[in-house]
Amino acid sequence: MKQPAKVNYFFKEGYVQLWETIKGAFCNLGDEILECAEPLGESFGLFWKNFFPALGSIITFHFKWDRIGNAIAGAFKFSLALARFIFVLVMTTLLTVFLSMAQVTILLLIMGIVYVIFTILVLADAIYRQIKKISSNCSNCQSHFSLPVYTCPRCGVEHTKLCPSKYGILKRTCECGEKLPTTFFNGREKMPAKCPKCGNGIKDGGKHVDVCIPVVGGPSSGKTCFIYQAVSAIDNVADTAGLKFEYSPNGMDDYEENRENMDQGYLPAKTSEMRLRYFQFYLDPEKTKDGGVRTLVSLCDVGGEVYADSVTLGEQIAYKYANAFVMVIDPLSVDDYRKEVKKQNIDPATYGYSSESMDAVVDSLIHALENMFGIDAKDMLKTTVAVVFSKCDIPGLEDKIGAPAVARYIKANPKVSRFEAQNAVCEEFLLAYNEVNFLNNLKSKFKTVQFFCASALGHNSDGTPFQSQGVEDPVLWIVEKASPSLNLKSRWDEQDKAAEQASQSIEEETETVEV
Repeated sequence: MKQPAKVNYFFKEGYVQLWETIKGAFCNLGDEILECAEPLGESFGLFWKNFFPALGSIITFHFKWDRIGNAIAGAFKFSLALARFIFVLVMTTLLTVFLSMAQVTILLLIMGIVYVIFTILVLADAIYRQIKKISSNCSNCQSHFSLPVYTCPRCGVEHTKLCPSKYGILKRTCECGEKLPTTFFNGREKMPAKCPKCGNGIKDGGKHVDVCIPVVGGPSSGKTCFIYQAVSAIDNVADTAGLKFEYSPNGMDDYEENRENMDQGYLPAKTSEMRLRYFQFYLDPEKTKDGGVRTLVSLCDVGGEVYADSVTLGEQIAYKYANAFVMVIDPLSVDDYRKEVKKQNIDPATYGYSSESMDAVVDSLIHALENMFGIDAKDMLKTTVAVVFSKCDIPGLEDKIGAPAVARYIKANPKVSRFEAQNAVCEEFLLAYNEVNFLNNLKSKFKTVQFFCASALGHNSDGTPFQSQGVEDPVLWIVEKASPSLNLKSRWDEQDKAAEQASQSIEEETETVEV
């Protein structure tokens, strides 16, 4: 693609100059040969004009000394001119060819070295972006790209492919004369950057790992509350996990306002947007140096009604580029469980339960992804899903799928991990309440499925501050898998240890009862 920049010397001008130099040398050689040929013709003409008259005068003994002299002079001049002509024709030509070949060889050698360096830089830039998983997701049009469009800080012209190329290896020269860096190694990220499709501003000049996590679920399943509380909880635990947290508003969210309201016990407004809204924050190791590759997490929210509209759902192109999905499941959307809750004199309406079945939500998501990736119904999606049972503050639910249930499962199966135990108890819950189809769809269609139990609010809205529980874990679990710089092993080890201790406590209590 043509760029608004000057082509590098070694990709155009060098060859032009080399051709002009060689062309000039041979043109000069031709002129020199023609110059030597002129006296050759003149001297031969003088000799030939006087040769026969001089010869005749000698034979007849009527010596014409002027003719004889002119013939001898012509022969002498011709021999000198011929010697000069042969010398120029042979030696000068050979010297011109030799010097031209030497010049070509030296220039090609220099160009070869430059091209090797150029190739190394192109590969290094591409490999660096691949290893570091550098990419960007536009929070406006949802498009995904490896490199944004960069604008010249002097003239504002757009450079769509600012990377090592024929326009420059380490730097390119804009048409206005400004020198622009072409790699992240020498400061490309300091340039103003924007989305190639819609022109929306891109943070950090595109030098970040953009972890895109759409949060899916039916209406009133708790997606919006989950997002606000998950971001807030990650902010609160970042220090203890050895991380740096920084919320990054994009002008299309209302996080700060709603976080303050939720801290005072007020629920956020229900999401009615039919396009994804991005809630973005940075999450980096504490030791991250300035200029390093940062991790930008995007939690994406959309109205639950979109899952009943296949056309609108198919327009959420960010789903195609998502690192993983968080699927928020309202336990009260399970008919059999909701009936059981009612029998305990608990009104499900106080929890604002979702009327959309989890089967309908997962079927809509799967169908949309199949269309986006162009795969058949029998093919598996290479996608990770964190399934979050929300509203685990419902009395008795945590004992079924929360920490107590996980501890009991680990006690009965000591060799399983906490994550495996969490999956097991949640799957048992789904089977017990006749959600076999939902479970089969998840396990047969998605590459990795991990269940979580969480409560975004901790209690029903009563004017007191909400107390979330477990909302940060699904997000952190996904982000760790997506970002090469994050390692949360210590956090998971700590939780595993707590689960093991809880399991041992259950065992000790059981032994005490038996005694």
